Amino acid sequence: MLKINKLPFLIFIAFITFSTYNCGGIKPAATGKISKYVEDFFLGDGKMQYFVKPLEYVSTTEDESALDATFRRADKKNDSVTVNFSVLLNKNNTVNKVVIKNGESEYVSESIQTFFTQKEDEKILHRLSIKTTYADYKTYLLNQTHSITVSTKDESETISLTKKSKQNIEKIILILDDLL
Repeated sequence: MLKINKLPFLIFIAFITFSTYNCGGIKPAATGKISKYVEDFFLGDGKMQYFVKPLEYVSTTEDESALDATFRRADKKNDSVTVNFSVLLNKNNTVNKVVIKNGESEYVSESIQTFFTQKEDEKILHRLSIKTTYADYKTYLLNQTHSITVSTKDESETISLTKKSKQNIEKIILILDDLL
């Protein structure tokens, strides 16, 4: 049986690990929180990904909803913001239209991805995703007065920011202003 002196072996492994980490071979997956509202993640090749933590919404029927967003900072001209949100509807029909209103103007998305639907009490929870440009995200979702209407062939539901989320969105706007 071959005996290996463990101390030189452990020093060698520590040296290789330290060298690889400092020379860029291994990079941390996350740099951490920018704030309690936004987290950033290093993707490599000078690219960062940002996650805007969920904001609380409430529907016209007083049901709770949530919205979060993810985007990368690499190429502002071609990149997009992925907006994920949930809404409770009465039926399990396919969502075919999402309209985000901001005062007099509106953004319409007909390219909607459904992650899942799940029965909750008398209603169906729909977890959805849309993609927007940086400019549209900034214009339509980074303000206190926007609302989101989700429509199927049979029904529609509108969600708006809660009072607490209206206060938080001002802080998020300040954080994201330089990133978008």
